[in-house]
Amino acid sequence: MNKMVLIETFNIGIKKNRKDAVCMMLPDNASTAIVLTKNKFAAAPVLLSKKYIKEAKPKYLLINSGNANACTGPLGITNAKIYGGLVSKKLQCKTNEILIFSTGIVGEHLPIDKMIEKIDKKEFKFKSSWDDAASAIMTTDKFKKIIKKSFVLKNQKIRVNAICKGAGMIEPNMATTLSFMEINVKISQNLLSKLIKEVTKNSFNKISVDGDMSTNDSFAIIATGENSSINFSRDKASYLKLEKGLINICQILARKIIEDGEGATKIVDISITNAKNNAEAKRIALTLANSSLIKTAFYGSDPNWGRILVKLGSMNDATYNIQKIVLKLNGQTVFKHGAPVKKIDYNMLNRRMKKKNIKVFLNLSSGKASYNLVTSDLSKKYVDLNSKYST
Repeated sequence: MNKMVLIETFNIGIKKNRKDAVCMMLPDNASTAIVLTKNKFAAAPVLLSKKYIKEAKPKYLLINSGNANACTGPLGITNAKIYGGLVSKKLQCKTNEILIFSTGIVGEHLPIDKMIEKIDKKEFKFKSSWDDAASAIMTTDKFKKIIKKSFVLKNQKIRVNAICKGAGMIEPNMATTLSFMEINVKISQNLLSKLIKEVTKNSFNKISVDGDMSTNDSFAIIATGENSSINFSRDKASYLKLEKGLINICQILARKIIEDGEGATKIVDISITNAKNNAEAKRIALTLANSSLIKTAFYGSDPNWGRILVKLGSMNDATYNIQKIVLKLNGQTVFKHGAPVKKIDYNMLNRRMKKKNIKVFLNLSSGKASYNLVTSDLSKKYVDLNSKYST
């Protein structure tokens, strides 16, 4: 009986000369929870996984890169069932015991004939690693995103393996990403479902590259059941510490997505404080993060902070007063009391704006709510990459 997730990476026939698929075998005692895209035109694998996890306990995860199998109509569903069914026969399980995930170009049918041929010849040995899996799920990513970490909880070593992919079409919910995490604890299905939602809300849902939500966003956490010494249902303090640890790990992964954002040259931390309520704070952060004018200024290392105020002023139902707003760029106050501060050191500000990390701090002085978001700049390379994606 395996006590951890076992992995097999292979070529499933979508990409040439590289591995483009991952199969994960889950431990018998594992609990699995997933969160999926909220895009109304969710991809075929998303629709099937959403259905399957309600019908049966997952035994395997099957992931492909290079083709999203999204916006492909009934044939997309049929093709996903075909190759999922073939793998299930190989692994001697039911079709709905395999959750399917896909990433890649939207609007193209899977090369199902090639995939059938590859699967027919495939022998699953499950000798690959999490590093191999991180490489196999990449699309436009420049580097693989993986974290292997452990921390101690009540004298017990909590082991975490986590991977994700994502570089473009990044916007909550959930940012365009496939992410998979293994934790070596025993936790009930209901509590794991609660945990993954909280982790997602505080990590992958707080990043944006371009404001576009993918059809394929998926995040799965597998609790292997190996360590059953902590009863998380009864021990709330330990549960909260576990939640905090996993949020921290996923925040690091989410930041890697921004760092690898298509064409990105800057990582931008936007902090909204003292907003009227959480919804307003979040809306402002996303509005600033997705403004082309603001993002291009960041790309050019231009401290054109006026664009931020212009965007703020254009928002409907604004409850803040310009006389009370305080704006800082990279630690330097540039605006307060309704006007630019006196003696702005633009030489220092220009030097700070040329750094890879830019920090935007906005105090609205209209309440107690806050929201933090990580985004990137908008470069010429982003335009070039996305103008030729399918050619």
